[in-house]
Amino acid sequence: MGYHRAGFEVVGVDINPQKHYPFEFHCADALTFSLAGFDVIHASPPCQAYCAMKTMPNRREHPDLVAKTREMLKGLGLPYVIENVFGAPLVMPLMLCGSYFGLQSEDGYQLRRHRYFESNVWMMNGFHCNHSPKTIGVYGAKGRDIALEKRHYAKDKETRGKPDGVLLPKQSAFEAMGIDWMNMRELSLSIPPAYTEWIGRQLIQYLGSR
Repeated sequence: MGYHRAGFEVVGVDINPQKHYPFEFHCADALTFSLAGFDVIHASPPCQAYCAMKTMPNRREHPDLVAKTREMLKGLGLPYVIENVFGAPLVMPLMLCGSYFGLQSEDGYQLRRHRYFESNVWMMNGFHCNHSPKTIGVYGAKGRDIALEKRHYAKDKETRGKPDGVLLPKQSAFEAMGIDWMNMRELSLSIPPAYTEWIGRQLIQYLGSR
């Protein structure tokens, strides 16, 4: 959606069906799908191999596709962006956060969502997080009060009880992310459109300069 707002015609490719995807969509393997005729490629390889899920007791193996994706993109010779989470093997990535863009819910919870972007196109940098005391995290198909959750799980496991107040209304999560066309599970895996609109406008300028 962010790239669309920046001025791109967007085509999505994913190996799984995405019934809520709002643009042209192809259910296919993104690493083998023909990319002829495109101007820019944005890739979001699965993040589970790098995120906190890899430390969970019930963890399972997840694909590590960043290097393979980068190799494919470099072979195309097109401008590209690779997005992922902290810990992913990205090269000199730019980090974006909801606090850069003033993203928050109507009940005052600021979005804390760090995402990292590698590109072969130079992007502006120099941002610093400016989190408010009330922050919302969107993960595990839930919207969560991050500060309250951290305080709760810092307590002794035997005595801390239920995490009362940690889970926030779903509407707060949708508002903070700036997304209203998908379900909570999909929202947990999404990038706020503000991030990709900001990146997309710089890509438009780059393409124009060429």
